[in-house]
Amino acid sequence: MEYYISPSVTMEELEKQLQDNFLEECKIKAPKYIQLSNTFKSLISMGVLENGDQMPSFNELLMIIDVSKDTIEKAYKILKEEGYVISIRGKGTFVKEGLGNGKPKVLLIFNKMSSSKKKVYESFVATAKDKLDVNLLLHNGSLEHLEQIIIEQKNNYHYFAVFPIFNFANDLAIEKVIKLLPKNQLILLGKEVKNLTNSVIPSVYENFSEDIFEVLQQHIKSVIHFDKLHLVLAKDSNKSLHDIWSGFVRFCVHFNLAYDVSSTFERGKIKKNTLYIVAEDLDLTNIIKDTRDNNYQLGKDIAIISYNDSPLKEIVEGGITVISASFSEMGEITANQIINKKLEKVKVPFLMKRRNSF
Repeated sequence: MEYYISPSVTMEELEKQLQDNFLEECKIKAPKYIQLSNTFKSLISMGVLENGDQMPSFNELLMIIDVSKDTIEKAYKILKEEGYVISIRGKGTFVKEGLGNGKPKVLLIFNKMSSSKKKVYESFVATAKDKLDVNLLLHNGSLEHLEQIIIEQKNNYHYFAVFPIFNFANDLAIEKVIKLLPKNQLILLGKEVKNLTNSVIPSVYENFSEDIFEVLQQHIKSVIHFDKLHLVLAKDSNKSLHDIWSGFVRFCVHFNLAYDVSSTFERGKIKKNTLYIVAEDLDLTNIIKDTRDNNYQLGKDIAIISYNDSPLKEIVEGGITVISASFSEMGEITANQIINKKLEKVKVPFLMKRRNSF
């Protein structure tokens, strides 16, 4: 076995991972040397420290974290006794052969398996091939179910990627459940959530309010052709949809455009020369039916923009214009962050695919 003087990660990266993990371990009531030894076990398990990597020296650790030399000595003794590290006279302490060889285990926790979530999953799995061991669970929009999953699975995985989208839950309740996971092992999908200390948790996210504003602004010349914009959206069902509603209203007010907002589209109430923006397929279907009943021309008398693409939207009525985050990129970015052991905040692109309906 060959042992290396330099670890697989840079000293700066190792310091950050060490500090973050140690802070999480300190939340558990245990002697400092136990907390420190558990920190290194976690770093080895996650592959931050790999076979043959040199462990930090006592002097280096004294500069990185607030512990005594005696604490370090006891922690390293535990690691040696349990077979995690080996000491070589005149060289230092190294991660022992046979540890950290397994692929990091990742648990994806989605709110549901929609067509967009399927794109995230398939892209994540394709990117993670041969590099990560991936499993999937659904919390079905229930914060209580997510909490149960976290409690049961917390010690079974190295990383967790979570869609924090719930039917009924306030931000404070969501934050408390999310905080059950160490932030250096957690990445959020779809939206940002700030923890109680106001620091940002790593996330590959959409900004629902800014996205709708910016994508409509990019196509303002086509938008202003219509007398009114009508958003069909149940704004109170969850925060993400409320943010869409907020961004839409802000856009209309900013450009002095007539607008309407309703939670559903009522059959027989279609208005000519209106641009409809819809989130639910049932509302999309009813608008198309009313357009046909009134012999309106889609894309001219009535325009439709629908959230999230599907194979059917590509062909129905000559094609429905859609707006959506790039869910494939969301999965790819998330997998690469975990593979590279560098979790950070990244906003995914939000695009419009123009078709016959607009």
